[in-house]
Amino acid sequence: MRVRLALILGLGTISWIAACGGSDGTGSVDTGDGGGEASTLDASHADSGNNGTDSGGGADAADAAPALCSAAGNAACAPVKCDPTLGCVQCTSDPDCTGANKFCIAGSCEACRSNPDCGVAAPVCAPGDHRCHVSCSIEGGLTCSGDTPICDTASGACVGCQTSANCPVDRPICDPATKSCGACLKSSDCAVARPLCLLSALSCVECITSADCAAGKTCEPDAHRCVNACTNNTQCAGTPATPVCNTAASVCVQCVGKVDCAGTPATPICALPRDRCVQCVQNTDCTAADAGTPICDNDKCVQCKDNKDCPGLNPKCNNGTCQ
Repeated sequence: MRVRLALILGLGTISWIAACGGSDGTGSVDTGDGGGEASTLDASHADSGNNGTDSGGGADAADAAPALCSAAGNAACAPVKCDPTLGCVQCTSDPDCTGANKFCIAGSCEACRSNPDCGVAAPVCAPGDHRCHVSCSIEGGLTCSGDTPICDTASGACVGCQTSANCPVDRPICDPATKSCGACLKSSDCAVARPLCLLSALSCVECITSADCAAGKTCEPDAHRCVNACTNNTQCAGTPATPVCNTAASVCVQCVGKVDCAGTPATPICALPRDRCVQCVQNTDCTAADAGTPICDNDKCVQCKDNKDCPGLNPKCNNGTCQ
């Protein structure tokens, strides 16, 4: 399952976290696999097309997401964009996307929106990752495994679930949009300790924006916990994993630039605006040292993202590996 790239940062005017909502990845929000993906808040799953964001489906009125962008927010989200529903995102409409990933879906540039967008060799657009795959419903087709173990024979896509009965106890709800299992689809699904539903990860969290925290606290963008605000690096010295103060956001983070990732050679790139050291954010970051894995996907250098990356004897891409 790949839920949309988590670039949510919090509300307010004193910081881009406050301006744009909480973070993924993720892309790459972070979902635990390095993927930050642009996310919705509690209002809906938003599907952005040429005319901008078209929000659809399912939350209670009390869960409606606030408008997250302002003049300050637009600047604070740079180099990415600020969407009034999603916060900091990769795109707000299709023209923001170039190359193979030309469709803007929930703030993330993706390869396909539906099956007609895919070619003959890989005709199925999977709802979980919006990439083109070989059908799982034909003989010799894609074998479903991992986070997407079920073959939806109607569409030919491997999915995480078709109904909530397919989901485990810790992720009991099937999201009908992505056909992925999660803890929540709206905040009323969550308990008091973590009362808010972060749809980018289908998970219950303590905070999505800084407005969810008490005075003097800010919403930490990866863990979505309320933490003490900072104004300088000294105040972050007691947090080894996040030693740098993002002064615009008033939050301790792992990095605000590449220089802060010098101590982690395996993850030398600072992914903005998530402020986290990663292996890559684009294909050109996968250098000769990453021989055999020239493609950046979910902050990691992999062998392939799609079947088209796998010519020769191993023509199918499965979880970043040609098979």
